[in-house]
Amino acid sequence: MLAVESKYYSIQAPLIYKSPVEDLDDYHMVKLVVHLVKSFEKENPELFKGKAPGVPSPKFKYEKSEMLSLYVFATFRGHRPCRKIEAFLDDKSKACMYITNEKLPRKSKINQFKNDYEYLIKHFQKFTVQFGFKLGLVDFKIISIDSTPIEAYVNEFRSLSIGQIIYLEDLIYDYSFDKSKQTIWHKIKRFFFMDELPEDMIDLIDEIYHNLNEHGRQLLQIALTSKKARNEILDTLEVLKENYDGKHRVSVTDPEARKMRMKDDTIKFAYLLQTVVDVKTGLILMQRIVEDKTDRYQLKPAIDYIIETYNVVPEYILADNGYYGLDQIEYAYSKDIIPIIPDRNDAMKINGTYNDNPHAKCNMHFDPIKMEFTCLNNQKLKVDGIIEKDNELKLRFKTHECPNCPYKKECAKNSKYRILYEPFNPFFIERKRAFLSQKGQIIYKLRAIHSEGVFSEIKEIHEFKQSKRRGRTKVEIDLILEAIVFNLRKIRNHLNATLI
Repeated sequence: MLAVESKYYSIQAPLIYKSPVEDLDDYHMVKLVVHLVKSFEKENPELFKGKAPGVPSPKFKYEKSEMLSLYVFATFRGHRPCRKIEAFLDDKSKACMYITNEKLPRKSKINQFKNDYEYLIKHFQKFTVQFGFKLGLVDFKIISIDSTPIEAYVNEFRSLSIGQIIYLEDLIYDYSFDKSKQTIWHKIKRFFFMDELPEDMIDLIDEIYHNLNEHGRQLLQIALTSKKARNEILDTLEVLKENYDGKHRVSVTDPEARKMRMKDDTIKFAYLLQTVVDVKTGLILMQRIVEDKTDRYQLKPAIDYIIETYNVVPEYILADNGYYGLDQIEYAYSKDIIPIIPDRNDAMKINGTYNDNPHAKCNMHFDPIKMEFTCLNNQKLKVDGIIEKDNELKLRFKTHECPNCPYKKECAKNSKYRILYEPFNPFFIERKRAFLSQKGQIIYKLRAIHSEGVFSEIKEIHEFKQSKRRGRTKVEIDLILEAIVFNLRKIRNHLNATLI
């Protein structure tokens, strides 16, 4: 019998032993995994009934709770691909036999569960957070959001430019659908498969080689094999166009991946992972892959996710300067959440990337209460009016002491006065006051401890620098499994401290 007690929550988990597992102790992760999955099933029986929604396949013959437990525990042990999980089972470890009741599902069934029952994995991640809340590990008072690029599982060179995609699409439509030009389509086919090159085709073939790289020509050859293959290639080209980011080439192997700057300053195909943690103990509240390549518009959807998923409204949300935007700041305040987010000047001071010019705006002290800047000559630049600049209203800061200042030539240059501008927006002022307050500075320091700690553990300790599956949804599911394991480690550490 596993007995757990704390001031927040108590559980009694009956464990049925079989001969291969008699020496598993009560501190083993497998027991916590199985217990929580069984509790999850008991509280959400509707999620475990019948087939997966929209899946026409026969009823899944293995217990879904067993397969979910297997996936979680295999991720804990570092086995992510289905082949490795199958090999893990074939070792007939005591923990695996305990999870599956000595069943040995094959790779196809393991893969089928992961593809058909993704919703179970997503809901179980939420359950771990709710369980952590009952244990007092989560309070939703201060949450922190951060992001990191996860390298995609692609061949970096197997990609097409938007020009190549459109050229290939036009080529197929021009010569395979137009009956008057189908003879040319057949000649192209004979060239690629029988190496026949009539004189009247030389210019067109040269054009194809000039406009399509090796991977584009491979897609063309597939389209030449049959009408069905042609239509499939056209569908593929449509997907490639939909995933064009307006700047970079599109990966043929994983069109949903985006070209991003990695931590080592290289440019690779990757996915942007957005993670929200509760700063009380660092449990992961959200783990999502987003289509955007930057954090600029990610604050609002993260806030919506937390409120809708957990039916709570945090008091504070922490983020770095990448999430700064007055529309995002305003949205946080509209939900009664105080954003502790630095603007560009604040971020430069935090990171130590000061402008070499001592008269630069970022090097001037700003008092959000008095609404004034202090320059190098210890003069106060106060609000001198509201003007329209760059199509928006801005506060103008100015001092009339500039003409007599010894630094005038370096600071104001050819102007009579040094003038600074800030947005005329009440949320800019509120955010500035919240961030620069003593409490705001103390709270902001918690962001790096927990948000960056999550990425360090997942990418370095769990060695998840690169996904081993393709497609945004599949990559996200693997990362949600990592979040589940991350949360369970913290839950186990807490329970071990309160075991009786």
